Amino acid sequence: MSGPLLNLISQGVRLWLYSVCDELQHLNLQLEGSALAMLGGNLEGAKLEAKGVVFQSLAIATVELKSEPISFDLTQLLKGKDLKLNKRFRIHGKVEFSGEGLCKSLANPHWLSFSNNLATILFGNSKLKSYEISENKLTLYSGQGESINCGLEIIDGELWLTPITAANSKAIQVPLDSAIRLEELSINQQHLTLSGSSIVSVKSAELK
Repeated sequence: MSGPLLNLISQGVRLWLYSVCDELQHLNLQLEGSALAMLGGNLEGAKLEAKGVVFQSLAIATVELKSEPISFDLTQLLKGKDLKLNKRFRIHGKVEFSGEGLCKSLANPHWLSFSNNLATILFGNSKLKSYEISENKLTLYSGQGESINCGLEIIDGELWLTPITAANSKAIQVPLDSAIRLEELSINQQHLTLSGSSIVSVKSAELK
């Protein structure tokens, strides 16, 4: 469907997405639902495809998401105010990372503590210099030129990194938002793809 109401709701959703992302270079958004349902502040769901995304300081090459039904306050949008959810909803989809994107994230202050801790565990006192994605593994390089291959796996919805070529082979958890539950991962053509679901809460949807 199309029309002024759909355009208004679409604009509200777009503004929210741009507000919660540090960067968003390309966005294709599709809203699903009847005009009557939208007048009641309800969407059957939404689909989006995005590229060049930085979310929570993570550089993501591509994003594909589909939401469950969304309930929102239409009155606020009609008054020209920001999008406001009536209740939380779940999203399902996948995100794809490149080696270049992981290195960009590595240099971000938000992830510096994790990177330094990882370097201490794997290389002693060295700092991580870069990541490289290759078939079935992730290779980490230190500032001194050392390298360690690591495997990635999902355990109970969380991402774990296991050193393959290191004296310490204990798995290390990658810190992610607690609302995210991972289901599958794959490494192909120097790209890491993670699939799963997450909850969008009423509070997280508030525009900053």
